[in-house]
Amino acid sequence: MAPTVEIILPTHRRPHTIGCAIKSVLLQTEPNFRLHVVGDGCDDATEAVVRSFQDERVRFHRFAKGKGLGYANRNRVLRETSAAHIAYVTDDDLWFPDHLERGLRELRKHDCGLVSFRSCPVRFPGTIDPNFFAFDWHAPVISGFLRNWFTGALTCVHHRRVFDQVGYWDERLERFGDREFWQRVQRAGIPCAHLDEITVLRFYALQWDHHYGSCSEPPQKHFLEKLQSPEWCRSVRQATAPGRRSLAVRRRQWRDFLLFGLRSGPKFAQFVYHRLTTTAGDGRLTVR
Repeated sequence: MAPTVEIILPTHRRPHTIGCAIKSVLLQTEPNFRLHVVGDGCDDATEAVVRSFQDERVRFHRFAKGKGLGYANRNRVLRETSAAHIAYVTDDDLWFPDHLERGLRELRKHDCGLVSFRSCPVRFPGTIDPNFFAFDWHAPVISGFLRNWFTGALTCVHHRRVFDQVGYWDERLERFGDREFWQRVQRAGIPCAHLDEITVLRFYALQWDHHYGSCSEPPQKHFLEKLQSPEWCRSVRQATAPGRRSLAVRRRQWRDFLLFGLRSGPKFAQFVYHRLTTTAGDGRLTVR
């Protein structure tokens, strides 16, 4: 049977976490997919973990290291696929079991080209934050900006026809390719839907990479088990329901917001500079 969804999982060097990421895909309630692990200058240890999965839906592609985060290698794989829908996963984050099923359902329900969901960060040493400021704040202007900034490819499912309208991933970028792609989708006027419900657990590399060495096992393994409990998933989603937040939550949100500005400000400026100084025509990127 031809797959309903083609899933792109780029990786470089994460043998300690990629196995859990793949398992979260294989646990999806929507089983008709093909998972493409795109090895971007991948090391042998990571490849060995990927090849250990005896599931015909998992395909491994090994390429030489591409520019930046390897967007050209992702495009090479995307051009060779044919399913009507596209989704993305990272090598250190986890999907809720119904992520794909809900994505496909919402695309049909809203008759749109792309649907995005909310993600939930996991903090060291293993605390979830369902009230992450980027999605929990509801203020004019800033809320829209923050949601767009933190809505990455990981939280999106879209129709393949979106590529026909806006092109593929911008291979000229070093990073922030998912944000640039998301902006092109918005500028093109493609109907999109955002559901303020968690379908992804995020382990931000900036917070976790220097901690993995001290962990007896990656925290993803612990949360992968929790994700198989419908009751646990329901409790996490209920924690995001509208309502008053405690003073401790608000303090943490403001602290995280300030840290976000300090860490991402220079990167954001670089991203904006690139967009202003490159001639992108109508925003489309033709990949041959």
